[in-house]
Amino acid sequence: MSGLLDGYDAVLLDLDGTVLRGSETVPEAPDVVNELRQAGCAVQFVPNNASRSPAEIAEHLTSLGLPTAGAQVVTSAQAAVALLASQLAADAAVLVVGADALVAEVRSAGLRPVTAASDDPVAVVQGHSPDTGWARLAEACLVIRGGAMWVACNVDRTLPTERGLLPGNGA
Repeated sequence: MSGLLDGYDAVLLDLDGTVLRGSETVPEAPDVVNELRQAGCAVQFVPNNASRSPAEIAEHLTSLGLPTAGAQVVTSAQAAVALLASQLAADAAVLVVGADALVAEVRSAGLRPVTAASDDPVAVVQGHSPDTGWARLAEACLVIRGGAMWVACNVDRTLPTERGLLPGNGA
């Protein structure tokens, strides 16, 4: 594998469909990741699924035979919120369409997560959550049509799972 890695410092891997299918690994993934590490290549996981925190992802990967520290995971939630924080005032209201991990990222950046258009959000951040429903999407539509900034953590129409393809954040 060393010839393939010549000239590269690290390998960045998405998770859904690349390393994982739902809660299971893609069959070859653990061997490939461990072989990369044994070859001295840094492996970083960069999932575009914003539904879990880096610590939760690292714990899950470790339980599947891929020992991983939280610092080896950078999520799309972190990237989206960093963008928002760079363009919004501290404590700005941000309507969150997504999982608790995305809410926590918004809060950790000094922004104020909200759930309704009546909270006067200046931005909407949208990430995958299996619990997203029509009511939250409707609130986001009102806010976006009103001129708020809209940041989507990903626009994947499908999410690979152990059960097959299911609707993704872009659906």
